[in-house]
This record gives sequence, structure tokens and C-alpha cells, in this order.
Amino acid sequence: MKWMANSWQDLSPALRRYYRASVLPSVAFLVLALAHEWLSRQAEVGVPLRAAFALAPVLALAWLFAAYLHFLHDCDELERRIELGALAWAAGIAVHAVLAVLLLLDAGVVAWRAKHVAALLALVLVGSYALVRAWLHRRYA
Repeated sequence: MKWMANSWQDLSPALRRYYRASVLPSVAFLVLALAHEWLSRQAEVGVPLRAAFALAPVLALAWLFAAYLHFLHDCDELERRIELGALAWAAGIAVHAVLAVLLLLDAGVVAWRAKHVAALLALVLVGSYALVRAWLHRRYA
């Protein structure tokens, strides 16, 4: 537990504020995603309510994105350079993954369901962002 306290103290003030600000949107996202999963399996619920709960987690992510933009505004130049570099690399990797998957689907090489493709591409985007961000932090640290 001591290493967590030391790690927290080693973070920049902007990053600490961002982590604190991201707790509520993250919890809201999880609760709304679980509510969506439960509600989508209820046959008696109408389509408008299911659609509202399907899109509700997007609002929580928008709240989280607003906190991230505020963090980018507050951080120093090096931190901003690392974050923007990680975002750019992740976007480029994700675009290449989208193109590769589209071409594989078009050629009939793979027959994945749309849900699996979306999950894979989201994982590529988030995973590549995390890996590149960690690499850039090591590089500039």
C-alpha cells in the first residue's frame, strides 16, 4: 500500500486532478453499462427505453472525455506532448486496424460478427494508447 501512496505523490498535480475527476464518470459508465446489459435482456421493456439505456454510457464517456480535455489544458508541455503523441499513435494504429479488418472481411478471409469487430477495434485503440503512452513516459522520464 505504501508504493501506491508514493506513486500517487509522484504524479503531477494535473494528473492527480484528472484521476480524481475521472472516478465519477467511470463509475457512472460502469453502472449505466450494467443497466443496459440487464435492460436489453428484458423482453417487456419498450424500444425507446432500451435505446435510451443503450446510449446512456456514451454520456458518461463524454463526461470522462471532458475531464481529459481539462487535464490536457492543465498539464505542462512535456505531459501534453506525451499525451498527444500517444493519442496520435493510437489513432494511426486503430485506422490501420480498421482498414485491415475491412479488407479481410471484404475478401471473405474472416467472417466476424459486427459486435466482435467493434470490440476488437476498441481494444486495439485503447491498448495501443496505453502501450504508446507508457513507452513515451519511459522515453522522456
